[in-house]
Amino acid sequence: MLYTESEGKFLRGQRFIGCWVGFAIVKYGPLVSVVVPTCNSAKTLRRCLESVRGQVYKNIELIVVDNYSVDETCVIAGEFGAVILRRGPERSSQKNWGARNARGEWLYFVDSDFVLERDALRKCVEVCGSFDAVSTVNYSLGESVWGKSIALKERFLAHDPSIQTVHFIRRKVFFEVGGFDEGLVVGEDLDLYARLLEFGYRIGSVDAVEWHIGEPETLRDIARRNFYYGKVVSSYFNKRGNYAVSQLSPFKPRLFWVLVKSGSPYLVSLAVVDVVRWLSSLFGFAVSRL
Repeated sequence: MLYTESEGKFLRGQRFIGCWVGFAIVKYGPLVSVVVPTCNSAKTLRRCLESVRGQVYKNIELIVVDNYSVDETCVIAGEFGAVILRRGPERSSQKNWGARNARGEWLYFVDSDFVLERDALRKCVEVCGSFDAVSTVNYSLGESVWGKSIALKERFLAHDPSIQTVHFIRRKVFFEVGGFDEGLVVGEDLDLYARLLEFGYRIGSVDAVEWHIGEPETLRDIARRNFYYGKVVSSYFNKRGNYAVSQLSPFKPRLFWVLVKSGSPYLVSLAVVDVVRWLSSLFGFAVSRL
């Protein structure tokens, strides 16, 4: 495309301004405290922390809150220069403890089995002047047929408006809404999002991607994880009622047809995964009621 001399000067000026603004954000942006809860997380933690330290945005405080691991978790955290704290018994209390000890104006929560794309924090910081909290995009990576089946479904669920969460939040706002509910083991991030809406805070979204590398890869591991979730999910149902039922229900007709239309070769294996998930979750829920 051809431009006049004046149009060319304008476009060059726009590019210069854009580059300068990007440089200013990376160089002079606010301190972001990245809080990573861990518990025997050595298998995935190195990749997680490499992605944090490899961020384009560098004004980062890295905090690892460990639930008394017996593997090499704390050794790995030390290699990356993290502030290492000890706290249990679950992720909610760990993340709250990390936030209380953070120095940053902004908090970014990432679980130890997630990997961030290189400019995830930069994208969040770029919009922090307009919002109190920011949603990112979570996708899954799987290696086995079962892991890839889960990843297929998670790719579509990532954009479901009923199950959005925030990982990037102003520290002051985080405490004004009460932080994570330490009585919840499942759904604590969904509950935080709901309270932000109830308090009227501004929530934005960016296309910063977090890759989940910790999905279970065998049907046995899928059953074990969902049995545990089924045992502890009642607290979230009791707190959020019908809203929680609509969020966690396996019956999502729109999602079903989107998956069918995708023509993925993993549709049959995904059906098997979902059956295992829900049977083990229901069994865990039944056990918790006894």
